[in-house]
Amino acid sequence: MSRAPWRDHIVTTLIAFVSTFFGVALIQGSQLMVDFIVADDPEAAGLFGTAVLSVAVVFIGIGAYTAAVVTANTFSTIVAGRVRTIAQYRLLGQTAGKLRANLAGEGFVAGLVGTLLGLASALVTYRLLVQAGIDREFLPTADSVNYTWVAPAVAIPAVISVLTVWVAAYVGSRAVSKVSPVQALSAHVETPVEERRSSAVRKISFGLFMAVGVALLLGGCALGVVSPMGVLVAFWGGVFSFTAVVIGAVMIVPRLLALIGRCFGSSAAVMLARGNVTRAPRAATRATIGMIIGVALIVMFVVALATMKQIVWMYLLEQNGGQVPEAEKMVFDQSMMVVNGVMISLTCVSVVLAAIGMISNLALAVIQRRRELGLLRAVGATSSQIRLMILVESAVTSIVAIGFGAILGILYGWAGAQSTFGAAVGGFALPVVPWELPVAVAAATITLALVAAIGPSIRATKVSPVEALAVS
Repeated sequence: MSRAPWRDHIVTTLIAFVSTFFGVALIQGSQLMVDFIVADDPEAAGLFGTAVLSVAVVFIGIGAYTAAVVTANTFSTIVAGRVRTIAQYRLLGQTAGKLRANLAGEGFVAGLVGTLLGLASALVTYRLLVQAGIDREFLPTADSVNYTWVAPAVAIPAVISVLTVWVAAYVGSRAVSKVSPVQALSAHVETPVEERRSSAVRKISFGLFMAVGVALLLGGCALGVVSPMGVLVAFWGGVFSFTAVVIGAVMIVPRLLALIGRCFGSSAAVMLARGNVTRAPRAATRATIGMIIGVALIVMFVVALATMKQIVWMYLLEQNGGQVPEAEKMVFDQSMMVVNGVMISLTCVSVVLAAIGMISNLALAVIQRRRELGLLRAVGATSSQIRLMILVESAVTSIVAIGFGAILGILYGWAGAQSTFGAAVGGFALPVVPWELPVAVAAATITLALVAAIGPSIRATKVSPVEALAVS
């Protein structure tokens, strides 16, 4: 695979670019606040800088986790499309380890290119924005504040991005070891890993992680009634239970896809779409799990902040005899607005990365089904039927990814708020779901389904039956 089809790695480069740009923007934004404090109180700048850098690293880690899942899924899809080529190399004596290392090397190069572009773009954007603020007198001049144009810590997100893509590429290419040399001689090639049933180890791991996670989540929520330390217990409950969701996604997601697919009717195009999203459970899971993670994160923060706001407001009412002073109410509203805006903006990067991964996986799936699409055209399927099939596939995948992610986010958001602030009300608080959230989820589902279907549907209708039926 020395002459790699680099077109396959456009998404990987884009993921590295977005995650690096986001991380550098966080670091530079934190440094800007430190620069302001240094100008007023140099002694306090060190402690404050450490605090904001720690918060920035946490959110960089969240973005890196999402990027890793999306990149690994992308490489699994790439391997599925190169099965015949890989088998031919195996037939000529190439080892699976060498082929896997080559593929990981492609990922490293793609990640490095995206990281360098993201680093340069973020630094240039930061310089332009700050300079524009100075010119318009929104920010102090360089005479009063010593601006740091390149913070030393920008190396952190850059290194994390490259390593994340590299490791995720190696993990995502593990299916290479399942390709046998004899597949190079077969006219019909499927990725063996797609046909394997969920192993007993996966089921046992899913059960153990979920049992421990749920127990810790419930324990953290109960402890939160008497102490804010309950969040430490609930945090690990979230880690274990969400890990269980990732492990067991291949057992959960295909069933949800089949269930939602039945809601679209029983026309020929719909039935084909329903079969396409369920016949390869691992491929279907790869296309959705990244988006599930991204949506779960952002919904978690929205619900946690809304629930926290209600709990704190009830506490203020109780402390002030049912009537909160206007000045205190104004400070409370402004504080909640700032915190809400910051948290949502910081987690949006996970949704962007997940959406990129989902769209790319759907597009690659169409490319890899050229023979199937040619057969459909040969037996009389019209362009409109092909487009409808792709749209239904995209819609089903979007509904499951966003809906399942939203449900998980609501549960985790409530658990976080309850385990942290439950002691303020001395009991259990109900989760608060802002009315804007369901509207945003519905709009995001429709938008993502349409966007994800545009490219694949155009490409699918251009497949020539003669070309696609040729065995390559």
